[in-house]
Amino acid sequence: MRCMVVPLCWLGLLSGTGAGQEPPWLSSSLPERAHDFGTVARGAKLRHAFPIVNRTSSELRIADYRTKCGCTDVRIGAKVIPPGTQTTVEATIDTAKFVGHKPSGLTLVFDRPSFAEVDLNLSCFIRGDLVMNPGQLDFGTVRRSDLPATSSLTLTYAGGRSDWEVTQMKTHSSRIKAVLRELSRSADGQIHFDLTATLQPEAPIGWFKDEITLITNDAAIPKIPISVVANVQGAVAVTPAIINFGQLRPGQSVSKVVLVRSSRAFSITGTTPSHEALRAEEEPGPSQTVRRLRLTLTAPEELGPFHATLAIETDIPEESAAVLKTFATVAGPAPGQPR
Repeated sequence: MRCMVVPLCWLGLLSGTGAGQEPPWLSSSLPERAHDFGTVARGAKLRHAFPIVNRTSSELRIADYRTKCGCTDVRIGAKVIPPGTQTTVEATIDTAKFVGHKPSGLTLVFDRPSFAEVDLNLSCFIRGDLVMNPGQLDFGTVRRSDLPATSSLTLTYAGGRSDWEVTQMKTHSSRIKAVLRELSRSADGQIHFDLTATLQPEAPIGWFKDEITLITNDAAIPKIPISVVANVQGAVAVTPAIINFGQLRPGQSVSKVVLVRSSRAFSITGTTPSHEALRAEEEPGPSQTVRRLRLTLTAPEELGPFHATLAIETDIPEESAAVLKTFATVAGPAPGQPR
């Protein structure tokens, strides 16, 4: 029995192509529009995130999307992207029902700052003699207090090479520890592996995704990408976690209320904004497990996109600060000044 132990690797997966006539803002906002996963195992769930960066002075809005195959799922980080901010559109291909070359992807539909449609293309070559079950390492929803959590999958090679093996696992961070074990090997080239991963306590709160790549001694299947996902929940959550104050004039003040929640009774011990224009005051909450914060943004004099975060600290032991993100666009004259 062979055994390989390594931490997980995060691999950059971005490549792009251009497309015909389009609004001028689109090319700078979506610089990468295609990705080829290469040769993959059948059953693998292949995940790729396309960045959307708003370099304009106007708000971008994703109105809709269409997938190019029923095998493709889409996760949009934010449909409204304020100036100077960015998000991702993540597409996942389920290869369980296919072999050979497989094109897929989606079409994004924007209605702001002007109407536009753009294709985000994905492709791969699915090997029928290499099967992964399940298609990814999925930890589900876990809490920091429940760690370490584990997830496993099996990998079966039936390509006929009795000397076929995994020689290396590419890694990057220590947030995942992975163990690959060879379970059995027959003379006709049937080989079975078990891959078990453990989520480490330093995994960040929120939607966690990563990838591990197995390196083989087979030139036809040199790399096998494996997606890793988890929803890591902290003891404290802020709702909503992102506040868009909209368009403001210099000096104009706007207030919004957010809820800070936990499954246990807690107190807010401090709030630290990243910019002096943002203030937070605690208001009476409905219970000891839900606190209210009133956020007030007084727009600075500088025109253009504005971003600030608010770190919320509590008395829950060993719990890191919850972080709230805020956005605004400062435009026009200050109150009382002529237009």
